[in-house]
Parts: sequence; structure tokens; C-alpha cells
Amino acid sequence: MPGNRGVYVVGAGVVGLSTAIRALEAGFEVTIFAELFPGDKKSIKYTSCWAAANHISVASTNELLHQLERETFSALTQLLKDDPLAPVMSQPHQEHVETMRPEIQKQMDHLAQFYSDYRVMQPAELPEGVSYGGEFTTFFIDVPRYLVWLMDRFLILGGKAFRATLPSLSVLLSKDNCPTIAPFPPTSTNPTPSFNPVAILNCTGIGALSLGDVLDTDVFPTRGEVLILRAPWIKHGLTHYYNDGHLSYVLPRQSGDVILGGTFQVGDWHPTSRPETVKSIKERGIEAYPELLPEGKREFRNIQDLEVVEECVGLRPTRKGGIRLEVTTLNAHSRSVPVVHNYGHGGAGYQSSWGSAKMAVELLKSALQ
Repeated sequence: MPGNRGVYVVGAGVVGLSTAIRALEAGFEVTIFAELFPGDKKSIKYTSCWAAANHISVASTNELLHQLERETFSALTQLLKDDPLAPVMSQPHQEHVETMRPEIQKQMDHLAQFYSDYRVMQPAELPEGVSYGGEFTTFFIDVPRYLVWLMDRFLILGGKAFRATLPSLSVLLSKDNCPTIAPFPPTSTNPTPSFNPVAILNCTGIGALSLGDVLDTDVFPTRGEVLILRAPWIKHGLTHYYNDGHLSYVLPRQSGDVILGGTFQVGDWHPTSRPETVKSIKERGIEAYPELLPEGKREFRNIQDLEVVEECVGLRPTRKGGIRLEVTTLNAHSRSVPVVHNYGHGGAGYQSSWGSAKMAVELLKSALQ
């Protein structure tokens, strides 16, 4: 394609990587700038590495999110057809409700419409204390492998990446003002960037709170605390709705690990696990899904018998008004460059990632026309 087709993507989480891949596929020359990348030591600043990561639609009242989740479901379906070894698996998932309430009924009705094989479970299939159950097939993502898979795909398609801590987006428009950068992976021989992009895609997630020239004070964390268990015998996921308003979720991974969660703590920045929360997650988990315990140890339901691999805390990048998918103009260093914003996904980053990526690239094309 004629002319400068260079665009910069800021952020290398699931949304940034998916967006960068779609931009490459659309014919752009793409460079990612990020402080953290797949394979790095886990950091509270890199939300994607902590995610439970599945596709269970939560868009019963949000038309935009519904559209993004639909597109992502289709993309994951195609992804597995193209690469059966990708770190994504299609498995059954069950919803168990102790006492039906209007808001839960609305969610169940939504799931029944969203997933084509959704079925209402028979009373004989339900455990004691559960009044309603639904089952459908959906996707479960093995996060550590999937992020590396996305990064590899980006590089294979010809993308370039640099590690950098950016105080603002405007520093990307002038090589004299850009902070220290290093090629990623370190063994790559990427030439120094031109610092002359035709556009920037802002996929910074919770980092949108730290970019001086486009700082978004509508972004806030929703803290999630989960456990990674070793339980390769678990073959279906579960969401269990308790009478007291809490819920537990169990999400298997291709590796044989299982996510047990979790919490939804708005505005809570605490970066490490809390012992009392860990204990509660364990107790509720084996109450809802005793099969998490090894066979032969389920009768006594002792939380000490759970094989815990890791205690995890992530800060879901939530935003007042929902996901930001729009174009603004960055004026700096005597230049005006369109910025496509794509962040604020909260806990729906993975299940809306490909849909968000597609819409962001459509916005990019429109802005450049």
C-alpha cells in the first residue's frame, strides 16, 4: 500500500495484542510499545496475565459489549479451526442458582439466547440446594500460553515491539522526547522506530490512568482475587450463585490447571492476596464443586486438600460509561495524529478482545480517510 502505513499500539495485554494483529492483517505496519510483555514476571500492572479468561457473555443490557462478544466468539471458533493446537478449548459450562432472583433470571435468559446449545438442566442433574441449572458450550483460555501465542503470531505477521515506560502518548511523536526503549524480544534486530506514526492505538487498560496527555479519570480498578488449582480431572466450568449474593466460578484450562474465584471489589487497589479472602474462596469453591478435591478426599471437604498452585490478584480495568472505543486527536510537536482508544473492558477483556480489535481497526481506517 502506498504512503506511510505505520501505526503504534500502546499496550501488550490481550486487547493490545489482538488489536495489533488485526491492524497487521489490515495492511498496516504495526509497532507495539509496552512496559510489560507476555512471558515477563507477573506484575499487578499487567492485568491480562492474572485473568481467568473465558467466554461467558455478560452483555444482557449492553448492546456494544454484546456485539464485541459475538465477534470474539466467532473469532475464537475460527481460531480453533485454523490452529487446533492453540491454547483455547471448547468445553461445557454450567450455571447453578440456589435461589432465582430477577437479575439472575435476566442473565440466564441472556445466556440462553447467546449460546445456541444452551439447555435447562433437569432437577435430577442438580446438586442439593440448587433450584436452577443451565448448561452450554463455550471457550476457556489458558492465559499464560495464549498471551505468548498472541505475541508470537504478531511477530510472525511482521510486527515490531519495543519495551518502554511512556509518561504520555505525545513522546511517540518525537525521537528527542521518547524515553529509553529496548527491542522486544531482546534478541530481535528491530530498527529504531521513526516516531512518525500515522495513528496511535491506545490499548493501555488500567494504564490509561497514567498517560499524562490522555489521562482518563473515568478508569478505575475492580479487584479480582482468584486461586489457580491443579485439578486436571475437571472437565466443565461452573458459576454458582449463592443465596447471600456471592458467587463462585470454576474455569478449567488446557494445561490441567483450574481457576477458582473470585471477588469483584470496586476501587480496591490492594495488590496481593488476603488470607481471609483465600479461605472464603476455598470454602465456597468446595461447597459448590466438591470435585475440585482429589478423588478419595471429597467426603470430608477439607480445604487443606486443595492443591493450590498460586494465589492471584488482578485489577480489572473498568471504566465509567463502559469500554472506550472512539477517536480523538493528539496535537503535539507540531503534528496532529488520530488516537484510537480501546480500553476499559473491566472483566470482559478476553471475551470481547477480537470484537474490540475489529472495531478499533475500523475506526482507524475511518480516521485516516
